[in-house]
Amino acid sequence: MIMSAQKLALRLVPVLGWIFLLPLAAQEHWHSHAEVVRKVMDKFESMNTYRAGFSIATTDGRINRNLNGSCYFQKPGKIRFDFSEPAGNLIVSDGRILWIYIRRLNIAGKQDLRLDVKNENDASIFSDAPGPGLARLFRKYHYRFDSENQPRQEEGGNYFVLDMDQREKIGGYEKIKLYVDAGTFLIHKAVASDSYGKKTTITFLNPAVNSSLDGALFKYEPNEGIRQVNNPLVNE
Repeated sequence: MIMSAQKLALRLVPVLGWIFLLPLAAQEHWHSHAEVVRKVMDKFESMNTYRAGFSIATTDGRINRNLNGSCYFQKPGKIRFDFSEPAGNLIVSDGRILWIYIRRLNIAGKQDLRLDVKNENDASIFSDAPGPGLARLFRKYHYRFDSENQPRQEEGGNYFVLDMDQREKIGGYEKIKLYVDAGTFLIHKAVASDSYGKKTTITFLNPAVNSSLDGALFKYEPNEGIRQVNNPLVNE
């Protein structure tokens, strides 16, 4: 269980890059797929805060798993995921320290994001903001509209829908279908699948951009009696 939470956190920290947070930029003329991506990238850079409800649904064979709750972001690099399912779980970072609290196990992982840990491309795996994670996503995937009908009405909204295909098949999610709100350029939903049939759907609900957030949201200290694990996301 601690490993699955670690993997989720590794996706959520830089990855807030691909699922998160972009400010208002309503446009009504036609867009190419490249223009949509550029606007998502450009507008994302100007966002200071974001909050929304979220749901994460994973199907892996006969196993279904659902997570949901509320998420918050504030520049530079502050995040918080409050889980209502599983109730009481928490991921929070002040941009320097990332905490992962698993209520059922009574464990809190404390990850120092200032460690100089590199990935296979010699880039830091920890970012002080999700923007670089979003840029990596679009570099690592080919993307195009999934049809000529763009934007289109789906699930009560008007969305640009991008099909994304992993450039190098190195494992993980090989395909992503990304739903971008045509009025705000916020990412509404991402549906990701791997070569084994595992599918994960991440949806953001009722987003609010550049609203005031209490700084206390991004602070955490484990209560007495909670077991603490240092730097669970890396091998020192």
